[in-house]
Amino acid sequence: MQKIQQEIDPEFSDLLARIKKHDFKIGLALGSGSAKGMAHIGVIQTLNQYQIPIHLISGTSIGAVIGSVYATGITADKVDHIISSLKRIKVLSFLDPTLPSSGLFSGSRFVKYLEDIALKDMDFSDLKIPFAAVATDIKTGAKVILNHGNVAMAVRASCSLPGIFAPVPYQEYFLVDGGLVDPVPVDIVRKMGADLVIAVNLTSENPKPKVLVSNQQTGELNQVKDLINIKLYKEIKSKYKVVHHFDSVVSQEVTSLKNIVRTTAKKWEGPHIFEVISKSIDIMEKEITEHSIFDADIVIEPTQIEKIGLFEYHRAEKIIASGKEATRKMIPHIIKAIKIKLS
Repeated sequence: MQKIQQEIDPEFSDLLARIKKHDFKIGLALGSGSAKGMAHIGVIQTLNQYQIPIHLISGTSIGAVIGSVYATGITADKVDHIISSLKRIKVLSFLDPTLPSSGLFSGSRFVKYLEDIALKDMDFSDLKIPFAAVATDIKTGAKVILNHGNVAMAVRASCSLPGIFAPVPYQEYFLVDGGLVDPVPVDIVRKMGADLVIAVNLTSENPKPKVLVSNQQTGELNQVKDLINIKLYKEIKSKYKVVHHFDSVVSQEVTSLKNIVRTTAKKWEGPHIFEVISKSIDIMEKEITEHSIFDADIVIEPTQIEKIGLFEYHRAEKIIASGKEATRKMIPHIIKAIKIKLS
């Protein structure tokens, strides 16, 4: 991969020498996000182009996929080949239906895919860069750090979206997607020995949760703009009405009922099961991520990828470009953070 001449800091070569001399470790924490995780490729490519070394990697879900593949020491040509294959791949081809006891798909084809691109017979001890994947024990909710044994199976566990992929049996545990407990594993790569942590957050553009409340007259759901001063009941009314004109009261109630029926009895056009599961996890991860990235020195947040669907890997080019752009903007901040840490 072609390296970019460093124009940001004329002393950059000296900085690289100091990093090596002091055994300064830069760690990369790659977050979850399904197809949006292709942005991680753009992040890594740009760090390489600017000669920012990556000494340690932790990853959750798609972050575990990209992180583990890069940790094998994969060449730039091989990365380009994988990107090209992802543009053409039919994701459904490695979704293997199983009896839906704990997931719609067994995940065995996904493991085969991981092995085909880089991880065949790969043990953690074989990796060129120390790497750890994060999964969740579905029985206890415990965070599970995987850094031993077969890499492909560890990555498969880290990517097991609950309800879509069956959990991965591991000793007496059953492992699912690590995003449930640690969407951006900053703490893991810090514990691996990183002096400076670069985190990649793919959830930054997800809309903040809104509060909706039904209108007492129409039944329509409206967004609450003032959460502090909201009153669900403006006044306490008597349970009984004094009726002087019965016909007018009945007419008012019928009109009100018609309004409620009109606004609620609409044709059902709900999201499909994959979107329900994926969005549920996204909503939960949004809140957890804010805590996960708190200890990061640098946070890279690719933009304009919030509408990328769960399996839209064919849009790899756009997603990767977003990762590159976001990383280029952060290069001066990364260099500054390194200099501060070394001093």
